[in-house]
Amino acid sequence: MARKDNSDNASAVASEVTEADKARARQWFTKAADCRERREYDYAIECYINGLGYWPEAVEEGHMPLRSLAIQRLQAGGKKPGLRDSLKRSMVGKDPKKSMFNAEHLLSMEPQNAGYAEGVLKNASKAGYLKTLQWVAPIVFDTLRKDKKPNKNRFKAFREVLIEASAKAADAGDTVAETWFLEQAVNSIEYLIARTPTDEDLRNEQRDLAGKLTIARGKYEEAEDFRDSLRDADKQKLLHDADRVRQGEQTLDALIAAARQDCEANPTVAAKINALVEALLKSNAGVHQDEAIRVLTEAYDRLSNYSFKSRADDIRLRRLTSAARAIVGKAKESGTPEDRQQARLATMELRQVTIDVYRERVAEYPTDLRLKFKLGAALFDVGEYDEAIPLLQAAQADPRSRAHCQLLIGRSFFEKDNWTQATEVLREAIDGYELTDEFSRQLLYWLARGYEANGDTEEAKTAYGKLLRQDYNFMNGDARKRLESLK
Repeated sequence: MARKDNSDNASAVASEVTEADKARARQWFTKAADCRERREYDYAIECYINGLGYWPEAVEEGHMPLRSLAIQRLQAGGKKPGLRDSLKRSMVGKDPKKSMFNAEHLLSMEPQNAGYAEGVLKNASKAGYLKTLQWVAPIVFDTLRKDKKPNKNRFKAFREVLIEASAKAADAGDTVAETWFLEQAVNSIEYLIARTPTDEDLRNEQRDLAGKLTIARGKYEEAEDFRDSLRDADKQKLLHDADRVRQGEQTLDALIAAARQDCEANPTVAAKINALVEALLKSNAGVHQDEAIRVLTEAYDRLSNYSFKSRADDIRLRRLTSAARAIVGKAKESGTPEDRQQARLATMELRQVTIDVYRERVAEYPTDLRLKFKLGAALFDVGEYDEAIPLLQAAQADPRSRAHCQLLIGRSFFEKDNWTQATEVLREAIDGYELTDEFSRQLLYWLARGYEANGDTEEAKTAYGKLLRQDYNFMNGDARKRLESLK
């Protein structure tokens, strides 16, 4: 089958994909889905790879369903690639795009193979496919964690790809992706340090990476630009005062005024915008927080840089969260119907705004599994289980949130009265989790509830008993009372 091959332009990015390319890709993806329904797995893989040839960064439309297909094929007894397949589909070549697809084809035939996953990762990095990198990085990290003895060289190569990707994201002005890649690099090195705590080289590298991550998160680069703009003695004094933990109101107002003046003189410079926002947020005054939101919103409208809107939404959510907590606290103290109603309304507003914010962010960054987890959790809180489940299923590919995703998936099935599915998901979560903390007790409790609701009395009694041996008064004694009722 012929597929589009940009071998003379290995660094092609998603923005170069035309609507016509996407249309052709979707035709292949549709054909792949049809083949999957007929259990023609190998042909379905070919179709997905052909579609991705037209649209390499089609993560949700191509890479993710292909990965799901690969797992299904494995469970159905599909054959692993042989020597002939490996020779036919080289992962090393002058064209990283072609090599990436070769690696992904092999990975789809053997989804647990670490070498193939790393082949996708490295070639995606060379080709500049950052969204694909965000999709495959958690898969590679998962394979690295499965080694009984961590392979430091493989971990190092993994980190180098992530660090390089963060630099590319920074060059593109995508601070969210930049931060994400650095976070993955830090997580991987922390995993190694936990197993080799005496390795001083790793600790030094950890400090360096943590510093880069802090800069990406805290906009310290912008703060440095702001420092450069304050050359005269009076402004230097203001800067010195700004670094103190406690500042006088007069000094802070002067600092804000200086930052505001710089921002107004340079309305398209991100460093000046963020410096003003940082100065405004040093104050707890609502009027300054409102101004920070307005500055960021106007910057987003002017520059079309989504990081500004994301930061404005973060400020809104913090303010709503603080207000809701205060109203709920007041309702608990007073107990009046009016206050309880206000608490319900405040909680509903916070939940809806949270859903709206994270739904927009998932649309903006469809490969960010952390955002999908947060959106899925928010939807679970309001009982939108059918929408929450697929998001949480996708988010569980991130090892950091896998168990939490499984808990919410299991509870979602429980709330939908699908108790068999609930217990299967929760049992899988327990099998992969060390049962020693509060979260593990939640897993046991809801597993027991699922067994109880499904009529599996003996399994329920076993789960409740195991839970009570860890915490006799769990859920204010609810687990104990349920076990006693079963007996």
